[in-house]
Amino acid sequence: MNAGSPSIAAEILRQLDTIGLRWRAPAVRRLHLPGGELQPGEHDAEFCAIELDDGAFGLSYVLLGSTLRGLLAQHGRRSAPLAGADPMVLARALTDGDEVARAVALAAISALTDSVWRRIGYEPPSAGNSLGDVVLGPDDHLGMIGFFPPLVQRVAEAGGRLSVVEMNTEMVERQRTRYPQITIGLDRGLLATCNTVVGTSTMLLNDSLDDMLAAAPQATRFAVIGPSAGLWPDALFARGVTLLGGTRVTDPQAFADAMAAGESWSAATRKFAIAREGWPGWQAMTGCAA
Repeated sequence: MNAGSPSIAAEILRQLDTIGLRWRAPAVRRLHLPGGELQPGEHDAEFCAIELDDGAFGLSYVLLGSTLRGLLAQHGRRSAPLAGADPMVLARALTDGDEVARAVALAAISALTDSVWRRIGYEPPSAGNSLGDVVLGPDDHLGMIGFFPPLVQRVAEAGGRLSVVEMNTEMVERQRTRYPQITIGLDRGLLATCNTVVGTSTMLLNDSLDDMLAAAPQATRFAVIGPSAGLWPDALFARGVTLLGGTRVTDPQAFADAMAAGESWSAATRKFAIAREGWPGWQAMTGCAA
């Protein structure tokens, strides 16, 4: 990104403002928060969701810092948190809100995206694998931003190299103990020789995507994946992301029941993967001018 260019968050919001002039946003039906006892490694319980009045959903990661604790303190005792709220107002906190407001903002942005996709009849392509359709070979050096334990075996089977960049010291130490054969650290420099990078959509919450892209100059494939990545991909593609992999709710009631119970909601969702190559762009899809 050039100096003085708008942030990713600012570009996403400007895009949503334009789309909203043609496709009016429905109100929030409720904010869904994870219930039950959260256990380490149960990734399905680490997200919140915004549901809109038209049935659209958007998800967001909530275990960044004290986000979950803050969300539960603010909204956990209400029968229908944020009911009637304007999702565009919630979305604006992605630029300058605290960690709680930013988590809600990203969920609102994804819900707004899902709402328009539903109305224009767009079905994003289903993901072929948990790497967001990234296929690895023995000559590949994969960089992970955020740790994906299920992918370690996949990389080993492909015969490639693996380097992992984590965001906090505690996670680095825990994963080094579990996977001593893998290079894991806090230094973004670990991405310097990677030709393929897969990072979590948490980079949109902590505003680290631009830095990670700059740290991986040799990457010809850069995928952003995770349940929080349910947004229009244009601003990410323009910066160098080559694939966006997100999650779409397919059974709203089953999803809501599972989240409230602190159970896996994977059966009520579908993973998708949108490649930069061949993407028509949000203007063509919505009929909006840039």
